[in-house]
Amino acid sequence: MELMEGLLTRRTIHLFRTDPVPDSVIEKMLEAAVQAPNHHMTQPWRFVVLQGESLSALAQARYRAAWQKAVDQQREFAERLASRARQDYLAVSAVIAVVQLLEGNASRQEEDYAAVSCAAYAMMLAAWNFGVGTHWATGGLTRSAEARELCQVTDQERLTAFIRLGYPQSVPQVPRVPAAQRTLWLS
Repeated sequence: MELMEGLLTRRTIHLFRTDPVPDSVIEKMLEAAVQAPNHHMTQPWRFVVLQGESLSALAQARYRAAWQKAVDQQREFAERLASRARQDYLAVSAVIAVVQLLEGNASRQEEDYAAVSCAAYAMMLAAWNFGVGTHWATGGLTRSAEARELCQVTDQERLTAFIRLGYPQSVPQVPRVPAAQRTLWLS
């Protein structure tokens, strides 16, 4: 796939087929991730690939995180929402946890967060190149003590995202605001 085509066609996938993504493709995705730009070559990332039993454990952690959020906001729908959240993770063969190494002062950590986000996006673009769809998720699960423990995240690290991956069942057509409407040219 040409780079520009990938940039323009990649979308967040919500429904995945059941066929697993080969480890060799995941390894290529991770190699792309570590090529991301980062301030002073801090390389402030690490990744955790969850498959099999660890993925099932993560799905349970997601259930509990979603349950807690739903009970706080929409008690009558808590079970349905939490079960759906769990099933989203059980429907894929792998999830990649993206972890930021927390070093230096607040300014450096902000720079590093941007770099980690770039790494995650590079990984997602690489996946798309191989026909693999992704779904970037943040939220309550990234703050869950259970998920942190499962992914072996230390107090000197931040769990920034979970990337679900798999072959798309369908690719949503999402309209984008043209760049010209969000760009100011100065001279």
